[in-house]
Amino acid sequence: MKSYLDLVSVSAKVHKRQNRMSVFCIVLAVFLVAVIFGMADMAIRSQIMQVYMEEGSWHAAFKGLSDEEAKMISARPEVTASSWYGVLNYNGDQGYTLEGKNVILCGSEESWITKMHTGIIAEGTFPQKDNEVMITKNAKTMLGLAVGDPVTVDGPAGARLQFTISGFSEGSGKTMEEDSYGIFLTTSEFRSLYSPVIDGEPADYNSLYYVQFSRRCDIKKVISDIKTQFGLSDQQSSENTKLLGLLGQSGNSFMIQIYGSAAVLFLLVLLAGIMMIASSLNSNVAQRTQFFGMIRCIGATPKQVMRIVQREAFGWCSIAIPLGIFMGIVVIWILCAMLRYLSPKYFGGMAVFGISLPAILSGICVGIMTVFFAARSPAKRAAAVSPLAAVSGTRNDVSSVHKVIRTPFKIETTLGIHHAVLSKKNFILMTGSFSLSIILFLSFSVTVDFMHHSLRPLKPWTPDISIVSPDNSCSINGALIDEVRRNPAVKRAYGRMFAYDVSALINGEVRKVDLISYEENQFNWAKNFLLKGSVDEVQQGENSGLIVFDRQDSVKVGDTVTLQTGDQSATINITGLLSSVPFNIAPGVGTIICSEKTFRQLTGQTDYTIIDLQLSKNVTDSDVDKIHRLAGTGVTFSDKRSGNRSVIGSFYSFGLFIYGFMTVIALITIFNIVNSTAMSVSARMKQYGVFRAIGLTNRQLIKMITAEAFTYAVSGSILGVVIGLLLNRYLYASMVTFHWGEQWKLPFAEMTVIIAIVILSVILAVQGPAKRIRNMSVVDTISNL
Repeated sequence: MKSYLDLVSVSAKVHKRQNRMSVFCIVLAVFLVAVIFGMADMAIRSQIMQVYMEEGSWHAAFKGLSDEEAKMISARPEVTASSWYGVLNYNGDQGYTLEGKNVILCGSEESWITKMHTGIIAEGTFPQKDNEVMITKNAKTMLGLAVGDPVTVDGPAGARLQFTISGFSEGSGKTMEEDSYGIFLTTSEFRSLYSPVIDGEPADYNSLYYVQFSRRCDIKKVISDIKTQFGLSDQQSSENTKLLGLLGQSGNSFMIQIYGSAAVLFLLVLLAGIMMIASSLNSNVAQRTQFFGMIRCIGATPKQVMRIVQREAFGWCSIAIPLGIFMGIVVIWILCAMLRYLSPKYFGGMAVFGISLPAILSGICVGIMTVFFAARSPAKRAAAVSPLAAVSGTRNDVSSVHKVIRTPFKIETTLGIHHAVLSKKNFILMTGSFSLSIILFLSFSVTVDFMHHSLRPLKPWTPDISIVSPDNSCSINGALIDEVRRNPAVKRAYGRMFAYDVSALINGEVRKVDLISYEENQFNWAKNFLLKGSVDEVQQGENSGLIVFDRQDSVKVGDTVTLQTGDQSATINITGLLSSVPFNIAPGVGTIICSEKTFRQLTGQTDYTIIDLQLSKNVTDSDVDKIHRLAGTGVTFSDKRSGNRSVIGSFYSFGLFIYGFMTVIALITIFNIVNSTAMSVSARMKQYGVFRAIGLTNRQLIKMITAEAFTYAVSGSILGVVIGLLLNRYLYASMVTFHWGEQWKLPFAEMTVIIAIVILSVILAVQGPAKRIRNMSVVDTISNL
């Protein structure tokens, strides 16, 4: 043996069982960090992909530039793409139509489509000449168009614009939902449509200059330089805030609040790893008091003993860190597979076996950092062991055994509490380890509130397709709903009939109400949003209805409403109150929902105002085109799939990250408590053997262990809840109140869940040591070091 450090390999073989627990702790800490950063990385990647699809990959837009100034910006080395972009008839109020459908005219350069909105071109090319246009492919479907065909757009004041089709583009969420067409023109042709403007500036053509920068540059600084160079105000520049935020380059105050919250959560994760590993190492050192005393007796200095402990700890890293990272990567793969399965439209391009560098690097760095900091205190404790006390098999704190605290409990419970508080350092580590799990859980639970504020999940009645009457009358033939129901691509079809501004006598007051019909599907969904009364009575009976909650409405359940429809009058009994409905409610106008039979009896109308369709999972665009042709051009065919996919994609990616991490915290809490309790018991096995030798039963020893574990749990829960609530409130103010104004409330549900997990963990933690004590003889236990 050339050095005392050579004892590390010998000790590792002898204490293989004890070291396994410490290695397990490091694996858990690295796994936790790798999963957190890996899931965060994948969530950010998925959100970036979604932003690219919905808003494009541009970073900034400038208003008030001349063409010469725009060329100077495009020549900057940081700029990777740029384009003018303007829109005409966005709200359908400027009179541009194609075959009776509203047309949105977009003027841009080719880079807008090919570099900043990739994946838009479905067929053909971007217009290369001023007389060419690229049109959304829903026009191709309904009008039977092809590349090279002429197309005529009707403009205001009887103008007719002649173009040749150069290609077809994917429809945007707006055009698909409004059943309108989009047309892309060259910038020069777009500007020519502004007939009163001659040689105007770009701003006169309602155009902005969009710029995409290299991700390697400081985008925020470059934007500031451009504004200074050309004298642009804050109102003359805008940013793609969501994209820059995801890239970590946003100066938006809300994103800065999010960054600050992420930093706090990162520190909590780091502290959790340090406390968990330090607690394990502390117990490990306590079991080998005699070993460290022996090497002190043969000449090792305290500094050399510290190096031995630290070398052992870092030796475990060579096994634990790769294993923890591998486990984390596997979990990330599973989560990515779930994202691809749940929302293939947005996440189909995500790598099957993607490698997250942030997960690997953070796992390695945090693993080494936590072990480095965690090993310091146990190393000092080992170095402080006196040779005489160690050789005799005792510890420095034996002299304090007689100072057993007084409690009203039985002796075994009192001894368990005494064991917990005997060593202040160990008590602080164990309490801190327990409390940090609670703090982490309460802190991260704020992200659930953040998700539900920033993302709205789809309601059960949300349709993929809506076939709407152009004038909101009951003019859609009822036979159409039977035809679409027979289509295998349609999962569910349901219609509503509307009668607007019906005169009603309510509690002696004449008012206007909207009368709306429901069918079976909608009544079944309504039951989940019923605040008071009954839905069945309306669904199965006649002359009864539901009302929708409105603070200003005086109608109550049990009231009678007399409706005047044409020359007839009828009385409806209000039997239920709903909290939510699948349509907008006009302010100041009451809403009454009834069955289709009641509606037809009251109004004499038999056809629908709107038919909603929910499609099968594997539906194709050609299936939707068939339904569109079946509905015809006399209706508004609102395709809401793009918006629905956006909501689902965002909710799934964010939800998997948040709930996945909350699950990880819960599992880490259980593993940590079980492991810490097992390590503490292992460190005192000799004492338990002495207790058994003097007459304590196995049951009393188990009660002692249980009391010790619950002492840590109670103290950790109190500390964790106090600090956790403070951080919960701070993070809530930063992430929710700051943006939406909603005030913080005490998170009773989250507190109950995590404390229940802690109690369950303590119960599980006692089972292993209890079995070990039952199976060991007194002689074996006393001889165990």
